[in-house]
Amino acid sequence: MSSFAVVAATGRTGRLVVDVALAAGHDVTAISRQPYDLAHPRLTHRAADVLDPEALHAALAGHDVVVSALGSTGRGPTSVYSAGTAAIIPALPRDGRLVVISSAGLATPPDAGPATRLLGRVLHHVMRHPYADMARMESLLAASELAWTAVRPTRLTDRPATGRPRASIDATTRLGNHTSRADLAAYIVDHLDDAHTFRRCVVVSS
Repeated sequence: MSSFAVVAATGRTGRLVVDVALAAGHDVTAISRQPYDLAHPRLTHRAADVLDPEALHAALAGHDVVVSALGSTGRGPTSVYSAGTAAIIPALPRDGRLVVISSAGLATPPDAGPATRLLGRVLHHVMRHPYADMARMESLLAASELAWTAVRPTRLTDRPATGRPRASIDATTRLGNHTSRADLAAYIVDHLDDAHTFRRCVVVSS
């Protein structure tokens, strides 16, 4: 994948996706409401509010591969995941590629022990509003014809990259309890072309 767009490119994860992609030699279009303060010969910035479908459609013109780093910071009701994804999907060709960031909390791996299952129930209660919107986002993806991937990291941290992100397709294996944003960004960029992840949910951890 030599060229793609990153939506919400100025957020903590989005910025890392851009950095990793540029370091890997990709051409990147950074899409955000705020100005992007990094200058790079392979970086283009387009200003757009993801909740403005017309503006986003214009910003994504010419792209068939998009990484969405959209996310909410609170625990209250939100529609940023589903509304943003609903705006991105029609801006892509039918066979386009879309990678979104969801959460490992949406599913409990079958090999999880009692403590993990209890923690999962607690998290589902505490994070019920963001999780509900992530689920709506994933339903939108499933109903589309895109080659989508919902990457579900475990608890996100700002720790340095380990360089060894682990992954489990469809949450079939229990992984680590945390994921550094740097490892998440590296996994996303490294697997943009990985057909095994198309139309699948992939749990990721450090």
